[in-house]
This record gives sequence, C-alpha cells and structure tokens, in this order.
Amino acid sequence: MKNIKIYPKEWLHLHPYKQSDPTDLYYTNIANRIYDILEETHLANSFEKGEVMQISIRMAAYFEDVISGLNIWRSFITEHKAMYGKYLPFYTPDDHYYDDEVNYEDIRFLLWHYTQQYHGERKGTFVSPDNAANGDTASLIYRMFCDEWTTAPENERMQQLFAPETRYEDADKYNELLYWFHYQCYLFTDSHQKLTNAIKEYWEMASEKKQEFILFAHDTMAHISKSAFLAYTSPKWLSLILPADHPDHSLFAEEGEKAQTFKEAISEESEKNLAEQFEKFTAVAEGKALLYFQNKQEFLDFLTKIGLDTEKSADDIVSRKFAIYATPSEGLQILTNGIEYIKDENNPFYDQKKAKEQGLSFFMIRQCSPYLLKILEEKGMLSDAQAKSLIGEERSKAIIHENADFLMRYFLREY
Repeated sequence: MKNIKIYPKEWLHLHPYKQSDPTDLYYTNIANRIYDILEETHLANSFEKGEVMQISIRMAAYFEDVISGLNIWRSFITEHKAMYGKYLPFYTPDDHYYDDEVNYEDIRFLLWHYTQQYHGERKGTFVSPDNAANGDTASLIYRMFCDEWTTAPENERMQQLFAPETRYEDADKYNELLYWFHYQCYLFTDSHQKLTNAIKEYWEMASEKKQEFILFAHDTMAHISKSAFLAYTSPKWLSLILPADHPDHSLFAEEGEKAQTFKEAISEESEKNLAEQFEKFTAVAEGKALLYFQNKQEFLDFLTKIGLDTEKSADDIVSRKFAIYATPSEGLQILTNGIEYIKDENNPFYDQKKAKEQGLSFFMIRQCSPYLLKILEEKGMLSDAQAKSLIGEERSKAIIHENADFLMRYFLREY
C-alpha cells in the first residue's frame, strides 16, 4: 500500500457501531488497497476525491459482506436471477461463478453501479458497462480478494445483526436496523442526498416550518422510498436478507410487503374517473399504444369526440407536437418529450438519428408511465435505443434491451 487515504472512522460510517476493532482495521486496509488500484488504473480520475474514497470503502464492504455471509449481496443476485433468469445485468458469469463467493462479474457490476451513481449522475450520462477502465480495475480487485480469501476475517458484530438471538419485536429495534440499512448500507449511495433534497424542498415551500418534519422525512423515506436495486424498498430487502428461520422473519416479511405495495391514497371518485378515461381511450385507439397530434386544437377536438373534459385535460399543452396514451390507474396522459425516439408507423415525428442518440433517455428519465414504457419496449418501439460500446452496435443495443426492466427499476425506481 502506497499511503493511507482512508481511516477507520470513514470505514465505520457504513456500520451500525462506533468503535473499531481489528476486523475493521483489516477491512480499512483493504479499502486503502482498492484506492491504490483505482489510482493505478486511472479510474480515480473520473471521480472527485471523496467519491474515490466512497467507492473504495464500499467495495471493501462487499468483500466483508461475502466473507461474513451477511446475505446482503447474495439477496440481490438471487432475486435478480429469480426475476430474469441470470445473476446479474450486463454480464454473463462463467462456470466458475459461485453465489456465496466473490466473483469478477460482481465486482465489475458494482464498479459500474458506483461509476453510474457518482460520475454518471454528476454528468447526466449513462456509463457503459463495457468501460475498459472498469474492467481492468475489476480484474485487479478480484485478484486481491482471491489472495485474501482464506485469511480475511468474518465480522462477528455484523453477523449478529441477522443472528437468531437478535430479536426485532420491538419497533424501535427494527427501525434502528432499518435506518442503518437504508442510510448506510454499502449498496445505496444516494439515500442521504434524497433525504436532504426532500427537506430542502419542504423548507422552501412550507409557510410554517416544523423541525419535526426532518424526523418524519427520515423515517418515511427509510420505509417507503425505493432503491436502485430492483426498485425495492429497504424493508423489502431486509425481509430477503434475514434468514427464513429467524424468529422474526414473518415480521420482516410483513413490513417488506407493506412498504413495497405502498401507494398514495386516491378517492373512489378519482379512481373511477381515471378508469373511465382509460376505457374511452382504449375504445377509440384500436390497439394503438399512442395517438399523435400536431397541435392543441386537434387534441381538443379528440377529447370532445370521446366525451372528456376539454378544459383541465389540455391546460399544460404548449408543445406543437405531442402524443397521448392512457393507463388504468392514471387515466389519460400526455407525452411531449422523446416522441421523436418512438419507432411507430403512425408516428409522424419519428427521427431515427435522434432515436439512436437519445432513445436511452426513456429508461433514465421519467418521460412516461412505466405502464407505457413496458408496452413500447415489448412492441419494439424503442428498438433504436442503445448505449455506447466498443464491441459494436449489436452489443450497444443488447445492453439496453436485454436489461430493459432492470434499467427501468434502476433509474426510474418504478416498474
């Protein structure tokens, strides 16, 4: 190790205790060695100094997780395989992949994830999973982990979190674990920032500012906000991580289901109106996913024709080109962004060049309901969307379309 960049106090930020022991010192050393690797491969040049530290610590925490059998990472790859028939997006593991050991493909994916969360988020871009620097760095980290595999210590304090004798019938005890997992688990990089943004928005808008809102937001977001990992909430992940034979597993499962299915309340009248809009649209759309309009008057004439309110439905239209669709739970929806990227014989605005260059944005920015996005993907109406890959256009498209549902969940936190 060239020099020390990371100290135990930084390592402890990802842990639910405050005093370090020899095990923590060992993994802090691993984090420093990863930092050196990031500098050696020049991947560190893509990040700010604090981000390099975070990536190093979080990669070391992945190693600690697998060595200690915490089941955090294993829960993700197991769930991903159950949903998509493969352990990971983007990468196809070889015959030497084991779900209870460190794997090159795991490291490669996690480096993509952290690069996307830090560099990609800051630049507003999609990071290619085929990034060569990520591949070189993953190889070196994997080699180090393999060398350390037989001597790396298990973290017994972390193991106690999910041990049968550690009980969570008390709500405060459960919430303590939940808050740690949501705000400090090595997988989640943006939980604190989302909390900060929510508090800032409240502070700017509220006429009567209440300090209690901070605690309320902290608790609420830990319970119901969805992560980049399959758009699952933290209670949902904890229900998968906790061993099935743990005495409190049913409590975790109940909390996970409640959090994952949470929806904002809507009146029966509103629900009925939205369903009616969907039925009327479906009746005239004749199987089309979208109907396109050149101007606002065309749209107003259409609304009159199917017997819908023309005042409220057209208030926000300022674009000269737009489309409409409908979903059972959201009713009639207007699409103004990204219309040129939709490959549809009925779309007069389709632009193949723009679709190739920017079609990926549908999976990164909420331009339409996930209900419609799934239809567009299944019908091949976003088939031009692609990521950058030196391997070629076929791979560039496969990155997106073989992982479309994962990407929707990752970026939009919806499905």
